[in-house]
Amino acid sequence: MPGMYELAKSIVWALFRVLFSLEYRGTENVPSTGPTILAGNHPSYLDPILVGLPVKRRIRFMAWDALFKVPVLGQIARALGAFPVDLTPGRGDAAYREAVHVLNEKHVLGMFPEGQRSDSRLMGGLRTGVARLAIETGAPIVPATIGGATRVWPKWKLLPRPAKLIVTFHEPIVLDERERIARRDDKDYRDEVMARVAASINSSLLPALRGSEAWDRWYRQPPSHIRTYEWAALIAALIASMILMWRGTFLSNWHLVWLPILLYFGYLIADLTLISQGRMAKWIRNSMPVWLIGTWHTWLTRSLELPYGSLTPYLAAVTLVVFFVFFYEDYYSLQKYVRGIVVAYYLTLALELLLPHDSALLVTLVVFQIAFLIWFAIKFRWILAALLAALFLAAMWFGPRPSAELIVYACLGLVTVIYLETFISAAYDIRKTATLHAASDSGSSHLVADAVK
Repeated sequence: MPGMYELAKSIVWALFRVLFSLEYRGTENVPSTGPTILAGNHPSYLDPILVGLPVKRRIRFMAWDALFKVPVLGQIARALGAFPVDLTPGRGDAAYREAVHVLNEKHVLGMFPEGQRSDSRLMGGLRTGVARLAIETGAPIVPATIGGATRVWPKWKLLPRPAKLIVTFHEPIVLDERERIARRDDKDYRDEVMARVAASINSSLLPALRGSEAWDRWYRQPPSHIRTYEWAALIAALIASMILMWRGTFLSNWHLVWLPILLYFGYLIADLTLISQGRMAKWIRNSMPVWLIGTWHTWLTRSLELPYGSLTPYLAAVTLVVFFVFFYEDYYSLQKYVRGIVVAYYLTLALELLLPHDSALLVTLVVFQIAFLIWFAIKFRWILAALLAALFLAAMWFGPRPSAELIVYACLGLVTVIYLETFISAAYDIRKTATLHAASDSGSSHLVADAVK
């Protein structure tokens, strides 16, 4: 049923756009009419869906029968046009006949010639079913490379995780009609065809594998030294202590200032010396300055007698939504965002010592985040900017009466983005370029480690 197929495809497309960062290349290489064989590498259970989403024609996938036993995913794959093939030797005839029928009806057939999910490696030693079908029916073969899927859903992992996926459709391989008829039963000819398919897929699979391996190596690298913006909390605690001493209230408030700092730097020392490094360890380390601000804000403002902000809980909730979008962005965008939050937050508190206002922090961080999302083209930026703008309008409507001081705080949010673009972005871009260059060379893991610290 075409209607059900399109509905299922639309739902899955929306879901995948939220869960993953998707990029498609070469979709124009898929013929708009006539029999076509799509042949791709098979690193994950998601592959039939990933290959089928951008193609306007319906694809009938020949997929491993075990796939259909996976809850939810099996139902989705079947709804998207897949049919099972038993990979047991001598038991694939029914699926082969169905595949011939699909091509004779001038439809698109999707196949994964590795026969099962592959490890993180180049394609080789492929089953010859793709070649047999192309020789028998004359259908062109469009090789497809799925890059990044080994990071999204590593083999032997129960569930997928957010990451970037790049699917590339290569130029069709069209067999010479006379040669395919003359060599119809020639096993060497089938191997030659499959070698062409593998070479095409591997041409863009190799950089993806090298990049994935480079990042995996980096996740296992020793942790970075304490960065400059990570010292900001300690500087803020020292300044707060001086103010409290001057006011004569340090002894009654010291725990509000220093307990979070002692715990935070205790964690940093543990990360540098004890914590086993991996993806999660580095993600927690990179995000910890924001978590510190979220937990410390109540104590710090109380000790300094600064406005807490009546809408601060809403600001924290929206900022959390924005923050998790960086699961889909690269390491460098996250670092810029965290640095910006840290700079904007502590400068706002310092300015509030002179110009206190209940909405000061909200205005600074909302303006900063809207400008950051749009200027650096962060994923879902328009939806998130609209959410932040709604929070800003709510603050102006339901919060304390706006005053001229808020213009200063709005400018502070913009100045923070200018600071990131002027003084920080160039350094991050240089490091990012170095990382990508290193990732293209499988023997340069030390460059990756140096570049991202």
